[in-house]
Amino acid sequence: MRVYGYARVSTSSQELDIQLAQLDAAGCQRVFCEKESGTKDNRRVLSQLLRRLRPGDVVIVSALDRLTRGGPFKMLSILAEITSRGAAYKSLAEPWADTTHELGEVLAALVGYIARKTREDIIRRTGAGRERARQNGVRFGRKPKLTMAQREAALTRRLAGETQEAIARTYNVSCSTISRLKSTSSNG
Repeated sequence: MRVYGYARVSTSSQELDIQLAQLDAAGCQRVFCEKESGTKDNRRVLSQLLRRLRPGDVVIVSALDRLTRGGPFKMLSILAEITSRGAAYKSLAEPWADTTHELGEVLAALVGYIARKTREDIIRRTGAGRERARQNGVRFGRKPKLTMAQREAALTRRLAGETQEAIARTYNVSCSTISRLKSTSSNG
């Protein structure tokens, strides 16, 4: 069993010294340090730590937000990655986030269940809201760069042999916008 620490700050101008002192006092045998934004998904040092974990290992952080700033679902996926490798985790700032003992495991499972149910509810509600909006005629996506009249005029010019570059300059759009134009009879 190894006790690992993970310390992270967002910028190179910030210092890790407070976290390092806390992790040392908590008995970490090795500390992985990173100066990266917690919103980034692919952090090299965190990935190295996760790959190194073996059953029985423990990961200690000064606070859970050191693992990620990506919200509760991102946090839970990192914690799930730790436990899926048979390792435990412990946050010094959040006593409930400690799977090194049985009560911590129960609390972590409960928090994970609540977060998963909350996520499912959000997905269901936003899907229902999108469907209602669609039924009420709301169109999603970017606003078209050209009006219907401009599209028809540009298409007529293109079919007459004018270059896409010249047509695009007229409407201040890219050539690819002009190349994607189709006749209105084929638009759905």
